[in-house]
Amino acid sequence: MRFPSFVRAAVCALALVFSAGILSTAAFAQMGGGSYTATPSNKDKDKDKDKKKDSSDKKAGPKYPNATRKEPELKMSSGDQKDLNKAADLINDNKNDEAEPIVQKVISNDHASPYAQAFAHTLQAQIYYEKDKSAEAVAEYKKAVDMNALPNDAHFQTLYQVAQLQVQDEKYADSLATLDAWEKGTGATTADELALKANAYYRTDKFQDAVDTMKKAVAMTDKPNDSWTQILMASYFELNQYDQAAAVVQQQMQKDPSNKKLLNQLATIYIQANKPQQALDLMAKAKSQGQITTSDDYMQLAKLQAAADKYKDASATLEEGVTKGALKPSFDVYKLQGDVCTQGEDDKCAIEAYTKASPQAKDGNIDYQLGYLLFYSDRSKDASEALTRAIQKGGLRQEGEAYLLRGDAENDLNQGSAATADWTKASSYPSTKTMAEQRLKAAKGGVKIKRAEKAKPKPHS
Repeated sequence: MRFPSFVRAAVCALALVFSAGILSTAAFAQMGGGSYTATPSNKDKDKDKDKKKDSSDKKAGPKYPNATRKEPELKMSSGDQKDLNKAADLINDNKNDEAEPIVQKVISNDHASPYAQAFAHTLQAQIYYEKDKSAEAVAEYKKAVDMNALPNDAHFQTLYQVAQLQVQDEKYADSLATLDAWEKGTGATTADELALKANAYYRTDKFQDAVDTMKKAVAMTDKPNDSWTQILMASYFELNQYDQAAAVVQQQMQKDPSNKKLLNQLATIYIQANKPQQALDLMAKAKSQGQITTSDDYMQLAKLQAAADKYKDASATLEEGVTKGALKPSFDVYKLQGDVCTQGEDDKCAIEAYTKASPQAKDGNIDYQLGYLLFYSDRSKDASEALTRAIQKGGLRQEGEAYLLRGDAENDLNQGSAATADWTKASSYPSTKTMAEQRLKAAKGGVKIKRAEKAKPKPHS
């Protein structure tokens, strides 16, 4: 089972949520004992804040104290140091085109130290990222990692950035492998890293792994990102664990009770869990609180009412939506109203709705349903006309039945030749062959053909 499209669409944007605003240019301290640290995004131009951050980072000590990787020796010529400092400043000032030749100069310099070249590759990766060249950015970051020349904090941050970009580029299996390497190398896990990993699990249909991992991420912070709980909820849903999925959404709604996206998600979960009354009660409460205002709201409520066999309420909801202007008169609205009225055995309402839907129908199925209702409302002439439209539009799921029924309507109107022609046509369809042949035999023998008993029709889906 896949999560309903309107929810999956929201969840599908999460890869970007996890990656947005995290990629950054790298900066290194001046030679003389300094260490490589990460600066904020190149959108942030406050150099004083950068300096304060660098200072606080040094006091805090290494970011990954459990890392097994040995810190490499940091060597760089004064010329490369000057060039890379200049390039980093240009990137922070959004002057990537000016920075790139300087970066390439260091990369192509055979005499540049591994540290200088690795740092240059991270800058080139940032330039590519800003140019929306994600694959090229990943390749540059990997080169920096493979050189194994950056200090631990920068090395593992760069590896993590690779994982983020891989998720963004839908390379989920690659991202999981990168994150495993990150965890092994750092000897650490973080809430953000686990959430990213759970996202990748969800994308690869490893829903139980996604649940287990995201629960760990959520437990590690007092303020989990809303996107994390969306992944958790969707994973539960995919596992058919509807009570757990509902509990996640209910917790979110306690914090944001007016969030209609959450409202619709919870109603959808209740429906999938075969709890239509709970879904209906939820939407009815929302309606009483003035939250049912849009076309989607009214359509969702009407469908829930129909699912709970409250067909008159569903029809009334659609009428209200049209009257208030929330629902624009359309094929979908009138088709749904015709369906719920048909199920509620309100033929007059159904005929009116299907009549309004008919001009916008792309096939003949609505007109077939309309013709059926008209025939059993003793309106054989109107029924014949509707069935003629149905046959002409085509795409019928019950084509044999359309000819059979039009023959019955023409027989009612004493159009014997037309009736015989339609019954003959109907006899060529397996589903109506026996009934059509019975009518033809009766007509040929002069036996009066009685109107067939009306069966409750199935709404057009």
